Amino acid sequence: MKKALYFMPDISGFTNFVNNTEVEHSIHIIAELLEILLDSTVLDLELVEIEGDALFMYTTTIPEYSNLMEQTNRMLEAFHKHTVNYDKMRICDCGSCRTTTNLELKFLVHYGDLSYIKVKHIVKPYGRDVIQIHRLLKNKITTNEYILFTNSVFELYKKQMDNSWQRETGIYDAKVLDYFYKNLEQVRNAIVLKASLTTSQNEEFSTPVLVLEKIFNANIHSIYSYLSELKYRHLWDKNIKRIEFNESKINRVGTEHNCVLSLGNLKFKTITAPSEEDLIYGEKTDNMMFTKNYSYLVKLHKIDETSTQVVLNVYLDFTTVGTMMRPSILNMIRKMWEEKLTQLHQVSKNNIQL
Repeated sequence: MKKALYFMPDISGFTNFVNNTEVEHSIHIIAELLEILLDSTVLDLELVEIEGDALFMYTTTIPEYSNLMEQTNRMLEAFHKHTVNYDKMRICDCGSCRTTTNLELKFLVHYGDLSYIKVKHIVKPYGRDVIQIHRLLKNKITTNEYILFTNSVFELYKKQMDNSWQRETGIYDAKVLDYFYKNLEQVRNAIVLKASLTTSQNEEFSTPVLVLEKIFNANIHSIYSYLSELKYRHLWDKNIKRIEFNESKINRVGTEHNCVLSLGNLKFKTITAPSEEDLIYGEKTDNMMFTKNYSYLVKLHKIDETSTQVVLNVYLDFTTVGTMMRPSILNMIRKMWEEKLTQLHQVSKNNIQL
């Protein structure tokens, strides 16, 4: 019978969220991470299926020990570089987004028989050895991030394994199974340390050309969802016909979208500003007529659970022609934002489609 090396990267660390935004964002975050793991594959691994937060893969070409460990390290480094970068670029403060850096990755590796099951057109590995690697997802290991070898994998690589590997025993289906594991937490620690030493790149803003301040009778998080979730933009921005954006990705600093207008379109990029007390969302574009660049920031300050102070700052760098038209352009932008904020107040107060 053919033999195979079964390889399973498994993500853990999300708590159980109940808010709709948190659940939706956790799905997007996990999907991005699984894609990154797949893109980091250097071995001849075939994907069997995606199992929740895990990838179930296998290969009939048994790799060298060094190559297998390189595969693990590549995935782990790519995984944590993404979570750290996501945390630096995120604009959302929901539970899923806020705890992305808490996510952990472990690897399970098993060597055994390769047999298949076919149901209609679907063919995939099946049998005792497939069951065994899944059983070992529950084990006694207290380390958060590790690679686990079953005893059969240990027999393949024991001459290359050093004393950093530890042995453990568990009972599965009334059978005693030995397995070996290696702590991999140092990979994450090194990436987090390096990120902490890197200075954040924040937008620099001059004096705003327009400031509007309102009090909304709505919850701050409801308002922020309507502001930052591009799928809700049509509910309060009536100047656009539609917005084109990647619906499989969560909006963050640097995210681009295209606003299709009655005449032409405008391409925007998401921006923000640092704040410890307020929620801030903004966008910028350099293709607005008569301006070199146009940007805005909306700052939300919580008054109480149902009241929020909303402050809009608009920044403009006019072209030469735009400078001559400055009063009329500012008047047009003021009216436009007065309408947008009025509509935003209504939809956030009534929680329309949220």
